[in-house]
Order: sequence, then C-alpha cells, then structure tokens
Amino acid sequence: MRYSTGKLTKAQKERQQSRYQQNHSYDYLILGTGMSALTLGALLVNQGFRICMLEAHDLPGGYAHTFQMNDYHFCAEIHYIWGCAPGQRVYEFLRKIGLEEEITFNSLDPDGFDQVVLPDGKRIKIPNGFEKLIDNIAEQYPDQKTALRKFTHQLEKMYEEMGQFPTGKISAWHYLTQGYKYLTLIKYRNRTLQDLFDECGLSVEVQAVLSATSGDFMAPPEELSVLAFAGLFCGYNEGAYYPTKHFKYFIERIAQYITDHAGSHIYYETEVKAIHTDGERISGVSTADGKFFTAPTMICNIDPQKASAMVGKEKFPKSFLKQLSYEYSPSSFMLYLGLKGVNLRDYGFGNHNTWHLEQWSMNKCWKELRDRCTDKPWIALSTPTLHADYPGVTPEGGHILEVITAGHYPYFKELHERDPKEYRKQKRIQADHLLDIVEEKYIPNLRNHLAVKVVGTPTTNESFCWAPQGNAYGAHLIPNHIGLNKLKAETPWKNFFWCNASSGFGGIYGTVWTGSTLYTQLTGDHFFMRAHSPTTAQAIEYAKQLSH
Repeated sequence: MRYSTGKLTKAQKERQQSRYQQNHSYDYLILGTGMSALTLGALLVNQGFRICMLEAHDLPGGYAHTFQMNDYHFCAEIHYIWGCAPGQRVYEFLRKIGLEEEITFNSLDPDGFDQVVLPDGKRIKIPNGFEKLIDNIAEQYPDQKTALRKFTHQLEKMYEEMGQFPTGKISAWHYLTQGYKYLTLIKYRNRTLQDLFDECGLSVEVQAVLSATSGDFMAPPEELSVLAFAGLFCGYNEGAYYPTKHFKYFIERIAQYITDHAGSHIYYETEVKAIHTDGERISGVSTADGKFFTAPTMICNIDPQKASAMVGKEKFPKSFLKQLSYEYSPSSFMLYLGLKGVNLRDYGFGNHNTWHLEQWSMNKCWKELRDRCTDKPWIALSTPTLHADYPGVTPEGGHILEVITAGHYPYFKELHERDPKEYRKQKRIQADHLLDIVEEKYIPNLRNHLAVKVVGTPTTNESFCWAPQGNAYGAHLIPNHIGLNKLKAETPWKNFFWCNASSGFGGIYGTVWTGSTLYTQLTGDHFFMRAHSPTTAQAIEYAKQLSH
C-alpha cells in the first residue's frame, strides 16, 4: 500500500527528526490531517492549545488534498461545497480563526450550479431556490409540478429540523419534552430517497433529474438515506461554492495556520501503526518509523474500523464493536485530465458541474456498475478552471477536466492483487470508454488536447487517501448509518475521540461540521449558532451577488 507520493526531501525528513528529538509536549495529538482534523486543529491552536498532527501521506487534506502531475494540479475528490455565506458554518469557521479574508469563495452559477443531461439529450439546470428548480423541471414535465412541490416541501421540513437537532449525547428526557420538534426526521429516519420519490408520485424522468447527482452521495436512490439527501440537496440549494484560489490554497493555508502557531506541528510520512491503551485511557501511538507520540487528549481522524485494529478490537466492549460494523460507502473511478489548446466554454461548459446520464433509472445504473457492466454509466464532469481563474494550477491557457463515475472496489482490488498487468489494462479500457462518451457527447477530438491523463480507481483512493475499500464518505449513507444509529465522537476511552466521516459526515461542509462540533464538545466554545445563520432567501441572495 502506498500512503505517500514520497515528496518529502531528505532535508524535510531530517527537520522532522530533529524536531521529534526535542521532546515537545502537546495538549492534543491528532491522527490524520483530513478536513475534519484540520478544522479541529485550527480551532484548537486558535484557542492557544499546542497540537501535533500525524499524517501518513506527504500532503494534508485527505480527499481534499491536491496532487501535481507535470504542471497540472488536481484536487483528489472535492469539486464544490456549500455553507460559505456569512453566518453559515464554513464561513464562520474561517472567521473564527481569522482567515475569512484570505480563504474566499466564488459562487457557482446560481441559475444552474449543476446541469443534468438526460438520456434523451434534454438539459435541466439545478438552480439555487426550490421555486426556480420546480419551474425548470416543470418546463419539461409540466404534469409533475404538484409532486415536485410536495417533494421539496418535505425536504425543507427535514432541513429545518436538522438545524434544531442537538449534537452530542441526547437524553431520553429531551425526546419526551422536545420530540415534537423533530416529527419529520422521526418519520423519515429509516426511509430512502426512493421512498420519498414514490410517496410524492414523481415520474421516472423527474426522478432521474433529482438523482443524477448521486455521485455526491455515492449511493443510488433505493439505498440512500433521504435525510442525507435532504442535508446536501438543501445545502446546495442555498449556494454552491468553489474556493477563489482553488482547493490547493484552501487546504495548505489551514495547515500552515496550524504550524504557524508556536509549539504546534504536523509530521508527514508518519504512519501510525499501533494505538496503545492504559486502562481507561489511550497512552500514545507508535509509528512505522519507530516514533512514539502522546498527549493528554487524542483525536482519531483515521477510519474507525482501521483504527480499532490498531488499538486491538478485543479491547472494545461488544456493544461498541457493533457500532464499528458499518458498511463502507462505495468508491469512485476518476479521470484527471490536463488539457491544452482547447477552451471548454466553447463546448457548453462553464461555472457549473455537468451530470450526464446514459439511462433513466439510477438504481439500474448503479446495479450494472456493480456488476461490472459499464456500457451506460452516470458521469460527472467537473471543470475547476472555469470555477476560479486564480493562476497556478495549470500552465497558461490550460484547463482541467475531471470525469467521475462509480468504481467497484472488489473487482479492482482482486485484479490489482492477482494480475497487476491486467489491472492496468482494465483501467485503460474503462478510461477509454469514458473518454469515448465525452468525445461523442461534448468535446470532439478531446484526446488531441490531453497534456496529462491520470486514472484513479478505488484502490488508488485506498492507497493515497487511506480510505478503506476506497470509500468516498466513510460509512455508507444508508438509513441505518444516519441519525441516532451513526457512530459518534466518543470511544470507550475517556481521552480518545473519533473525528472523521464515519463518526460525522463527509465532504467539506460535513467534515467542517464534524471538526467544529467536536471542538465545541471539547472546549465548550459555541462559536457557531445555527439560529444566527441567514435564511434560505438571504443565503441565495448572497450567492447571487457574489456571482456578479
């Protein structure tokens, strides 16, 4: 397994070794530098705590890290985010640490931040504001307007109740006295997106429009928790954003913010191999290069199932092991394309993402992809160089196009281990098929403009992002893994906490939520209050103004 691209120089490694030999003491030890860990770490150093972060990779950010191939820089998996308006969580996190004027955001097109291209060639824009969304869809399918209103109304009720729902441990008394506030969440807690589609009587065509972005969840409608869908869909409804200086600057600036504070450090290419216990506490961790780190409080950004093996699963109570038995989220197959001599705007691309469907049923499409039938996949096309014009991620005049679909981990894993040569061949075959679709439907002669082509499979995700089974979001976003059944930050050890997608949520907004929520739990600092957030109408207006 490769957890690092090996970018650390000899001098950098020597500086890390010298620092380690100085026997620094820390208030918090954080295992991993994914976005939830960076959020927590930045908030802690802002309060004067000394922290140490250990990263197996040579770069911070987890799935949000940016890697370089020739003169092109690609963000591993993140394409757009929400929650960036003043008063919303991502913005307020940056404001808390004083970086809100350095890390800024562009708004994707409020009239269509996502564009869905249907099997019959129709294009439907997904805008900010549900009324406009209903109008856009009803223009093509006018008989669906009433069903769409019912659908979006239920989403809005779920989203509103999510904002009122408390974090941390919840007592039975709270349910008895406050349960009436969460009646919609209670009703839909065990239901899927497909259940809501059926309840509202949405047509197959409209279901395709609304579920085309299933890559944002890595789950088909018949599996996806409708609560997870409501959180993300309503979040983007209020504004979709991309960092003004790209994700590379976003992540690197937060990591730098942490290490700029005296006594706080990040160790790269430092893989944790064992987590040691001492009664009711975790006593420290050992690394692959023979180091030992400790702190009064330790935070685990490593996947909990992976970390539990480092602790020793026999040390966990049986009741807790049940919480650790979650199914992983599916994975992705990625093409990272560095382009030259072509202007993507000439081919219909712009300040939006494109979701391309080859067939109407996303449930059928996902089943076929899992059965290794890739003839008619869903495809997401992301164009980060059209979301922000800040230089430095491509040569002058260059563009980045990222092409994403679902990847089947068991197939690629078995092939990679059994026959590496055949594994590389199958990667090429699937990549060529995706390129064929893009050339046929969007950019003729695309291959003539390729300066860089990098292909990533689920095993790539596993190797370079330490994501078991190449999972996209930690625990699979099915009803059983959402809400009260979800793994929480607490562990059986008083000084050891989970802080990752499986114990919180994935994506940038989700991981900022996870890190900032744990920060509040540890320190009592309620710097973010959902009650002070802008209304949906105010947030949409901000996104509109920013786009101009």
